[in-house]
Amino acid sequence: MAIELGADFAIDGTDVSTVAAAVREKTRGDGADIIFECVGTRETLDSYVGWIGALGRRGRLVLVGYHAGEEHDFKCHPIPLIVYEQTVVGSVGATLEDLKEAVQFVGEGKIRTVVDSIIPLNQFQKGLDKIQKCECVGKIVCLPCHDDGRI
Repeated sequence: MAIELGADFAIDGTDVSTVAAAVREKTRGDGADIIFECVGTRETLDSYVGWIGALGRRGRLVLVGYHAGEEHDFKCHPIPLIVYEQTVVGSVGATLEDLKEAVQFVGEGKIRTVVDSIIPLNQFQKGLDKIQKCECVGKIVCLPCHDDGRI
């Protein structure tokens, strides 16, 4: 799907242990300039930083997703971050200007939103369950309608 949406290449992240090496290979050893971490598990976080992580020199790791529990705490030794001059930042949203720009890009066809499924609002728990189990690709849209589609 990433290729269909305009990516230069895609990396299968199913096996997290192979992600850093695949990123390094695709970038001729440089690593990624920026990584948006949307999963937030210990395994995914560990694959980005460190001496052989996917993040390149002066790269930026943007933490968006997270999992609760100490087993998913973000822990890394600071020396690689210092030597490679990497930055780790958190992000919870966007500004109003960011939103206006995003809507403009959608209107111009520059970006597309991927919709996994559309469900009635009264089934929102099913949607949340699907997200939690990583059984969706893209957004799950909840509409204020009955099961048969009537508003």
